[in-house]
This record gives sequence, C-alpha cells and structure tokens, in this order.
Amino acid sequence: MNRLAEKIRDARLKAKMTEKQLAKKCGLSPGYIMQIESGKKIINENAAEKILKALGQKAEILDDAGIVEEAKEKKPKKNVQVTQQVRYNVEPNAQWASALEGVIKKFPIIDMITGKAVGNKELPILSKKIEGHHPEKINFYRASNDDLEGLRIMKGDILMILDTKDIQNDKIYIVEYSGRKIIRRLRKENGSIIMTRDRKGTSPEKMEPKKIKVVGKCIRVEFGLE
Repeated sequence: MNRLAEKIRDARLKAKMTEKQLAKKCGLSPGYIMQIESGKKIINENAAEKILKALGQKAEILDDAGIVEEAKEKKPKKNVQVTQQVRYNVEPNAQWASALEGVIKKFPIIDMITGKAVGNKELPILSKKIEGHHPEKINFYRASNDDLEGLRIMKGDILMILDTKDIQNDKIYIVEYSGRKIIRRLRKENGSIIMTRDRKGTSPEKMEPKKIKVVGKCIRVEFGLE
C-alpha cells in the first residue's frame, strides 16, 4: 500500500465511515474506493481532492510520488510588491515533433462499442519498448460496461491491451464474440475455452475456440471517474 492509499484509509477510519458511505459521499463506487485504498488504481489530483474533501481533509497538491500534501495559504506581506507571473504557451514545431517521435508514442483510445477513438494516450518509449513490449503491439480500449465488476473493471475504465492470440489461463482478454468486443477472463479446458465474468449471478460460458476471436490480453487498467 502506498502512502496516499494509507492517507485515504486512515482519514476514512478516523471519520468512522465505511467504503460504501465514502463512495456515496464523493459520487464514486465502493469498488473504486477499495482499489484506491489498496493502491491498485492510479489516482489523479482531482480524485484525491474529491475523496479527501469528503473526509474533511484539505488537499490541493498531488506530487510526482502520488502523495497529497496539505495546502498552505500564502498571503503577501505588507509593503511587498507582488509581481504577476506571465505564462506563454509554446506550440511544438515540426522539428520538435520529429525529435520526440522516437521517444513518445501517441495511442488512440478505442471505444469497445462504437470502435471509434474517444481520446489519446501518450507513453514514453524506453529501450524501444513500452512496459517491456513492442509499441506496435500495444492498444488501448475503453470498457463499455461493468461485466467484470468482480475484478474491479468498470464502465469507462481504460485498458492497455497487448496484441496476442495466445491464451494464458485465468488472464483477462478482449475477445470478439457474436459480432461485438467483450472483456472476459479466459481458461483453456479440454479443447474448449471457458469465459467468465467474475460477477455474482453469472455462470461460466463454455465456447468452441473457433466461435471467438482473441483481440489481446489486458496488461493494465486505469479507472475513470465517470
């Protein structure tokens, strides 16, 4: 558990609130709160502020280590002239773009229902790889429903997908089935593929390999706030 997760959990316990009560107060789901407190989800400044303010904490700064610091009010001293800082927006030119082309790669985020791009992700390329994989084998999809709520993958979450057809048992994949893309946990068993949703009230689906097409394996998930 990281320091931010501990800070949120301790503040919640101090406020004598359950994960469900905190989630309702900040407009998030209990699953998100549990993932944040366990350190399994990446949290940004806005989400941290929303949660900590709901707990009666004042948080405005999220540093690179993911630690929320208490904001201190700064008032100009008397007889001290305050100089306004001017910021300029500098647009990268073609030369900059060319120089960065081999360092940062932009990926479209594809909606699983429409198949259209709904945003972009930019990731650094290190030693010609992204998180240990060739950049051309990485894709991003936006989850379209809560089918894998049991695994804390919710509608709107962003999935990093590795382009592979190989199935590793009990790993999460995007597959094409009946003309649509879905997220399932897969297992090979006696020549068949078992698809599960890890959700209460659902049963595993036993499929013939030829009836589904493996799009890729999920290697990372980023949660959304909407």
